Amino acid sequence: MHRYVLRDLMRNPRRTLASVLGIALAVGLFSGVSFFVDSSSAQMTARAISPVVLDMQAGLTNPLGTAPTSPSPVTSNAPPPPTQAQLIAAVAGVAGVRAAEGFASVELPAGSVRGPSGPVTGAITLMGFNASYLQSFPLVRTIAGQYTATTGLVSLPTSDLVGARPDSTITVSLPGRAVPLSLRVGATADFTRATPLFLSRSPDTQGEFVASPYVVAVDLATFRDVVIPALRADAAATPPVLKAPPIVEVHAGIDRTALAADPATALVTTEGLRRTIERLAPGDITVVDNLSSTLTGAQRDSTLAKVLFIFLGLPGVALAAYLSRYAGSLLAEAQRRERATLRARGMRPRAMLRALALNTLVLAVLGSVVGLALGFGALALLFNGVNGDGGAYAVSIGLSLAAAAVTTALALYLPARRSLLGEVSDERREMEVTRPAGWLRHRVDLYFLAAAAVVGLVTYLSGGFKPPVTAAADTQSVSLSFYLLLAPAFLWIGATLLAVRGLLALAARLSTRISTQSFRKRLVARTALLSVLRRPRGVAAGIIALSLAIAFGMSVSMFARTYQAEKVTDARFVNGADVRVTPTSSQKQPAGFASALSVPGVRAVSPVIETASVLVGTDKRTLAAIDPATFPSVATINPSFLVGITPAAALSTLASNPAAVLIDQELARTFNIAVGDHVRVRLPNPGGGAPIPVTLLDVGSYTNFPGFPQGVDIVSSMAGYHAAVPAATPTLYLLDTGGNDTTSTAAAAALRSGPGRTTPLLIDTISTAVNRDQSTLSALNIDGLARLEGLYTVLLSALGIAIFVFGLLLRRRKEHITLRALGMRMRQLVALIVAEALLVAVASIVLGALVGTAMALIFVQILRPLFTIPPTGVTVPALSVTVLLALVLVVAVAASLVAGAVLRRTRLVDVLREE
Repeated sequence: MHRYVLRDLMRNPRRTLASVLGIALAVGLFSGVSFFVDSSSAQMTARAISPVVLDMQAGLTNPLGTAPTSPSPVTSNAPPPPTQAQLIAAVAGVAGVRAAEGFASVELPAGSVRGPSGPVTGAITLMGFNASYLQSFPLVRTIAGQYTATTGLVSLPTSDLVGARPDSTITVSLPGRAVPLSLRVGATADFTRATPLFLSRSPDTQGEFVASPYVVAVDLATFRDVVIPALRADAAATPPVLKAPPIVEVHAGIDRTALAADPATALVTTEGLRRTIERLAPGDITVVDNLSSTLTGAQRDSTLAKVLFIFLGLPGVALAAYLSRYAGSLLAEAQRRERATLRARGMRPRAMLRALALNTLVLAVLGSVVGLALGFGALALLFNGVNGDGGAYAVSIGLSLAAAAVTTALALYLPARRSLLGEVSDERREMEVTRPAGWLRHRVDLYFLAAAAVVGLVTYLSGGFKPPVTAAADTQSVSLSFYLLLAPAFLWIGATLLAVRGLLALAARLSTRISTQSFRKRLVARTALLSVLRRPRGVAAGIIALSLAIAFGMSVSMFARTYQAEKVTDARFVNGADVRVTPTSSQKQPAGFASALSVPGVRAVSPVIETASVLVGTDKRTLAAIDPATFPSVATINPSFLVGITPAAALSTLASNPAAVLIDQELARTFNIAVGDHVRVRLPNPGGGAPIPVTLLDVGSYTNFPGFPQGVDIVSSMAGYHAAVPAATPTLYLLDTGGNDTTSTAAAAALRSGPGRTTPLLIDTISTAVNRDQSTLSALNIDGLARLEGLYTVLLSALGIAIFVFGLLLRRRKEHITLRALGMRMRQLVALIVAEALLVAVASIVLGALVGTAMALIFVQILRPLFTIPPTGVTVPALSVTVLLALVLVVAVAASLVAGAVLRRTRLVDVLREE
């Protein structure tokens, strides 16, 4: 039995090779996509946690502690609350924590720090951390000198203002302490990247950036022994000088090498560590888990990404399986006759079924090995190595082997088994099957198209095509209706089969009209045309295979290019402009601050005032005041954002009428506001007094506004806002750098080293806006998937055209030899094969391009929930599409020439002997 199976495989090497390649491409594509998903999940985890410097912050709920004579009641028999030193030791002892450092800070009033050149005129942030903190959490960068336990660390603005250089002495006046603290300066440092240290911990304003440029740091022992007692005394005074208590925390760094590459597994680990830390002092500490918050979104998106990638790759797997079946069908008649002869000579059906199973198993094993090698090879070639979790790869290998089993069973085993169960006398007949294909008889194409329409209609009615109400501006997760991905798959099959049905009908009509007169003229062209028209079923099978491959490749390529373009467009909308600068709210901006932002590379600056405390009735709403003269120079207002007014008209009206405003469509609907209505609102008073009432005029509405992805309710002019609130200062600035990422990065660096030295700034570029979104679904590496599937598209196309050409040669050997015997030259015979192959290739290109574009349009609709700005069209990668189509034509010609070379070596005697 084994010898027969081996001889059967070796006797038909082309059939065996075609079957193995079909299985290998199916397994290779499936495993490649699975491996890519595993690698992408690992990259999503790494990208999600890379911006997080402070993994966890355990803050004391009673930062001032309890004085020995404190009359505060305590719980009976309860342990005393831990001190910061005890909490540091406890957190450091938790398995999985690589570093535990103490941190403390308090806001001191202006004039509290004095140096050789005088006092600091602004508010002071006094911090407490040891020198080891700078290595454990690289948020603060030392510029000059060395920070030790006996010296202080000052920020650059503090050093510049009071003349505090290394080895100089400054004094710090502490409320509750009569004698100022004398401190020798050990080093100056850059705090511009220490944003997490300045975020508000208050429940009301948690996460708000409230930084001061003037920072002084002391070691933890000094803060504990000198600062805390003074603050405790101030808190007991009537009234106290300080209104806010200090922050006393332990910052924990997690050993990230111990985290799994899979976000879900990593999230379980970090949440377990957070609960362990919370149990160290229940009720006495609050833990802010920055790492788990980031991994939560990455975990959801990783699951969605796996489904998305697999759905995008499944059509290619199905196509590879079809090619295996197509290759097997070319020799179906000969195989049926051979097996029927064996049965007639006494071989039992059970033995033949065992031989068939063994034959199929060998093909599946060979295809699986080659396919897995292709999967790993493609991943290593396209992505410079294999990165991911070993366990995830093992699961992917198992799934790939299962895919190989299913592919082999459907493409090779079941059709052959059905043939074996037929009658011997029927199987031994040599007959041309005239019965139409099953998909033609049962109208499978129409069913697939109806299914695609039903999926699209259900999704439309359920709002699946609508963009999210809030954008994924930060690392929040978004979702998709993944059953919608069935629509392009159904369309892919249904539209291709419907088009081929039309081609068959057209061929049937034309075949009766073509005359054979003057046949000697254009002999090759007429012969090729007649061959195609009068025997269209074989050509139709080749067109189906090749057009499916082309449509698959083009749809994924256009989808990926549109995805990347929309990601940049969305990032620009979120950022508002090339560069977005947000100065700290705790410090008054110096005169000419806007002009100081015009560093080299910046072409235009536009200020914006944003406030979330505008009262419309009793509701608090958000208002943004822009400068209509400069705003269009830095931001783009898409006409689709506005309702009933153009961007130019809207900006012109805002500039000419200080009372004019644009109102969000949702707000207008809620309060029944129409264009031309006057709206009375109350603006916040910077001095803290009663709100300022103003009357505004609605001149238009909008659905989105650049720079405000979370939504803004009212847009006014800067002049109109200043007319009511003269003391208001811009809360952010939008800068234009010409759309160049390199220029934007250089401008951001110049801003940090320029105006950022005296005024703490949050600076975002389009690149950082995209990177900030890297843990969400809208930041997946779809381009990498497109490269992977593009490679397999070329391989599948080459295999499809090669199978068609050699199938053509196999089925028409007698015909070709007869034509040669009748006087047709070999050159004309090869040209005939090339002509038929090119005819199939051109028809497949046209059909595949049309179907692929339709699929891409549906994929674009799938993109709508992923982005704030819904995509409106398809971006065509001209180079990729041209290369793909050119390769198809080149492979068609090359396969035809090879077939011609085989035909030249074929002898008439050998063909007649085989018959």
